Amino acid sequence: MQDIVVDPVAHNRAAWDKYVQEGNEWSRPVSAEDVERARMGDWSIVLIGREPVNRSWLPTDLTGKDVLCLASGGGQQGPILAAAGARVTVFDNSPRQLGQDQMVAARDGLELRTVLGDMRDLSAFGDATFDVVFHPVSNLFVPDLAPVWRECFRVLR
Repeated sequence: MQDIVVDPVAHNRAAWDKYVQEGNEWSRPVSAEDVERARMGDWSIVLIGREPVNRSWLPTDLTGKDVLCLASGGGQQGPILAAAGARVTVFDNSPRQLGQDQMVAARDGLELRTVLGDMRDLSAFGDATFDVVFHPVSNLFVPDLAPVWRECFRVLR
């Protein structure tokens, strides 16, 4: 019997691209109203589950802060943080998830950057590039967490 080898990057990319097509809850972009509220300072984002992240975990004022939304595509956290004033880079393995962020940015006049890649390799970014790394429960999609955390440590200021 031959062992089956699964490439987690390719598997997850295909799965998340399909989730976008199916309208999965983690692939549904925020509304224009959510973005407008965030511009006014009334915002929340979800890290895991459905409870908003405690805002004390993030800088009080996000204006001008460099935020990496790691494995966080889908048009949700990145656009809200950008509307709140952060300079946002959304890094994700799924082109369609990144497309959701690009759609919200275009729709609502937000500046955010999207980068396609594997969360275990952040070589697209220099050392100490970001003030915040926002990383939802996406860790469950990699076979070894150490490279993810090493890269997060390296890119954080």
